[in-house]
Amino acid sequence: MTSPAPRCPTCGGLLAGHDEQSLLASGDRLTPWMIHDLPRIAWIVEYRAAELTDEEKQVVRDATTRMLRALEHDTV
Repeated sequence: MTSPAPRCPTCGGLLAGHDEQSLLASGDRLTPWMIHDLPRIAWIVEYRAAELTDEEKQVVRDATTRMLRALEHDTV
């Protein structure tokens, strides 16, 4: 019996290959919809921030920190 395919802990999407931190296969680039969704997601967080639980706020903080760190250190 094989174990189920790993899923992203945040969105539940199937993880590519063996890298549990990536939804993309090695060498794949971000798709335009991934990049264009970021401003929309930011707007939703801004608009609905008062409704977020402490846990949800922490998820947003963690994701933001990870994205900024990746850009600053150029490690993707």
